[in-house]
Amino acid sequence: MTPDGVSTEDWDRVHELALQVVNSSAEGDGPASDAASLRLRELLDDLQEKYGPLPSLLATRADYVERPEDREYWLLAAYQQAHDRGDDKNLVWTAASLAAFQLEEALDVTKGAQWLNALEGHLQAFPDPAEANEAVRLRGVLDTLTKQCVADE
Repeated sequence: MTPDGVSTEDWDRVHELALQVVNSSAEGDGPASDAASLRLRELLDDLQEKYGPLPSLLATRADYVERPEDREYWLLAAYQQAHDRGDDKNLVWTAASLAAFQLEEALDVTKGAQWLNALEGHLQAFPDPAEANEAVRLRGVLDTLTKQCVADE
């Protein structure tokens, strides 16, 4: 079961489709990857009807949308749901995703720094070694981007 309550059986279905998306993409089979991605989004719709707007479902949807604005929207929605539920695990995971998104995709240094600070704060409540390593990596990305911004001025 996910920390926010999705059954193992249902989450395994999500995981299987996610693997199909990744494997098809890695094999260069765009149509198969797109079809699996569509099936995954449909499954997420069904699971959201069953469970409600859980952070794990919303954040997963963010990984399978095309537009950066949509990705940010779904990650913010997942973070808000985790916050409202007091779900420390999903706060850590979603803050990490938001920090990475801002620093590596949107290239918004200010927002990236804010989300990285939030991640580091959430890690105090819910220590997670993998996400702590991600925070260190993202701190390096932030430092590099900050230096680039100063050099460009």
